[in-house]
Amino acid sequence: MADPVSITCPSTCTVTVVHELSLPPLQLTASEGAQIAVAILAIWAIAYGFRALVQMLKKTDGESSSESE
Repeated sequence: MADPVSITCPSTCTVTVVHELSLPPLQLTASEGAQIAVAILAIWAIAYGFRALVQMLKKTDGESSSESE
């Protein structure tokens, strides 16, 4: 355990101890949070586009139409 701390003042004084939980993700402003949300949504949209492209290529891979022959 920590040793008790005694403070001696020559006159009447007030000592205030503030315990603050400081986590950077909790200190975001609304605009900073919105920027992070937009970036996450953009990454999801890009990934969805790549997924749709891959699925389209898998469906059309190896299939040839008889009209071109």
